[in-house]
Order: sequence, then C-alpha cells, then structure tokens
Amino acid sequence: MNPYQLVEKQLADRYASGHRDFARIDLREARLKGIVLTGAQLCWADLTQANLTEASLDDANLMGAIMWRAVLAGTRLRWANLHQAMMVRCDAAAADFKGANLHRADLRLGNLRGANLAGADLHGAKLCYSDLRKADLTGADLTGADLTGANLTGARMEAVCWQATLLQRTQLDASFALESACMKDSALRRACYTPMPPLTVV
Repeated sequence: MNPYQLVEKQLADRYASGHRDFARIDLREARLKGIVLTGAQLCWADLTQANLTEASLDDANLMGAIMWRAVLAGTRLRWANLHQAMMVRCDAAAADFKGANLHRADLRLGNLRGANLAGADLHGAKLCYSDLRKADLTGADLTGADLTGANLTGARMEAVCWQATLLQRTQLDASFALESACMKDSALRRACYTPMPPLTVV
C-alpha cells in the first residue's frame, strides 16, 4: 500500500469508527477520491492539491481550510461551511455547493464550470477570473463579491442578489437582464456581454 492509499484508509477508518473532528489535519496532496466525510470537522485543514474528486462533504465544516489547487470535480459540498476557505485555482467543475456558506471564500482563478451554487452564500467572495460557465447561481447571494474578469456565460442567475458586486470585465450573456436583478451600488465598469461588444455602464 502506497503512502497516499494509507492516508485515505486511515482517514476513512477513523470516520467509520465515529470520529468527526479532523480540525487542522494535514492532507496536502492526499488522494481522497470518493471518500465520505459528511458532517466532518475540517476547519483550518490543509488540503493543498488534494484530490477529492466525487467525495461527499455535505454539511462538513471547512472554515478557513487551505484548498489551493484542490481537485473537487463532482464533489458534494451541500450546506458545507467554507467561510474564508482559500480555494485559489481549485478545480471544482460540476461540484455541488448548494446552500453552502462561501462567505469571503477565495476562489480566484477557480474552475467552477457547471457547478451548482444555488442558494449559496457568496457574500464578499473573491471570484476574480474564475470559470463559472453554465454554473447554477439561482438564488445565490453575491453581495460585495468580486467577479472581475470572471466568465459567467451560460450560467443560471435567477433571483441572484448583486448588491455592491464588482463585475469589471466580467463576461455575461447578451440576454442577461440587468433590470431584473438587484444591482444597487454595483460596479459594472466594462462588463462584457458576450457575444455583444464590451459595454460600459457608469
């Protein structure tokens, strides 16, 4: 058994025995594909470059977790607490963040293509240059979030709160109806409605 398999087995065994507190655990580069850690306490854990593909982390507490370049493709994180999680350059394509707390999470340059962010709290989140194509943001709270340079083409954005959201150079569908969203105090300088030419809103 290689070291990566040993870490996964030990973690899975501890969880199966009823252990839930893994706060500050070091799981850098761990291969945890498909692992079940529902409701686990992983606050301030180091998951740098960990592979959590299709893992189950519903209701898990990942507050302040370091998830730089972590692979979360297809991972379930419904109602998880990711407050202030550092997720720069994470690969979370098709991940399920429904109802998750991503308040002030750092998702810059992240791959969130096709992710489910319906009802998620993204208040103050950093999403600069993230890929949100075809993501579901229905009912998400993006108050004060920074979406500079993000790509939201094809994303579902019904009932999203955009108050004070920064959308500089953000790519949005031409059909995006600004008048139907809560845009009070939003900064929309050079927002790019693809496939139309860049539009400047003062």
